[in-house]
Amino acid sequence: MQKEKITLTGVNETLLVPLYARALESRKPNHLFYDATALHIIDAVQYDFEKHGKSNMNMWGCAARTVLFDKQAAAHIKAYPDCCVVNIACGLDDRFRRVDNGRIHWYNIDFSDVIELRKKLIEPNERVTDIACSALDDSWIVQVANKEHTLIIAEGFLMYLTQEDVKKLFDTIAKHFTHAVLLLELMSQWMVEHQQYHDTTKKVDVSFVWGVKESQDFVRLCPQYRLIADHNFTDGMKQIAPIRMAIIAPMMRNKNNRLACFEQIGT
Repeated sequence: MQKEKITLTGVNETLLVPLYARALESRKPNHLFYDATALHIIDAVQYDFEKHGKSNMNMWGCAARTVLFDKQAAAHIKAYPDCCVVNIACGLDDRFRRVDNGRIHWYNIDFSDVIELRKKLIEPNERVTDIACSALDDSWIVQVANKEHTLIIAEGFLMYLTQEDVKKLFDTIAKHFTHAVLLLELMSQWMVEHQQYHDTTKKVDVSFVWGVKESQDFVRLCPQYRLIADHNFTDGMKQIAPIRMAIIAPMMRNKNNRLACFEQIGT
């Protein structure tokens, strides 16, 4: 069978990094999660994934954030079993199938070339809507049916936006949703300033733009939200590479990304 040729470049190409990390973790006998979709996709496309797989730290970080995001998303769905979930800059992630309770409605937002790939490579579901547009294009908001109990996920995305665009995006969400919970990957300011050391910027033509010193920086930028949980990726990476991470964790923590959970105020 002929493989689908991948022609993604720039920020869109970065979606292949976590895809490969999810596949590598799923192949392990003692995997922390199993992603059948990721395994299917890497076998179905033509792309040099190995150039990313040689970066152990990047693969560990992507796998750790998958565990964290899946856990937090599942907890929200348990609390609000009929909620809507919006995955902004979804890439080729199929978190829906990893956390689905049979009732949620899910929206994937990404550029048209990414959505076209999803339609070719990922099995559709009647409760999943793929929307081809920029996250900064307000038109996706109209299509979300339930704006009262909505989980917004932004993973591997915000570091490519300007601070002004981050504020615009979440100001708009706060204006249109009545109860939004945010699961955000926040890059450290240190990494933005030292991005030449990051494996992704070494291998893909991208630049990191926005980062934070602490999760409360987001609240200062977007005061319509309050911080309700904060998880450093370093802790998750200890499960994947316990010996090495135990040694370097003290110096990694302030440099590493985090998953921060925020809730809209006044709900």
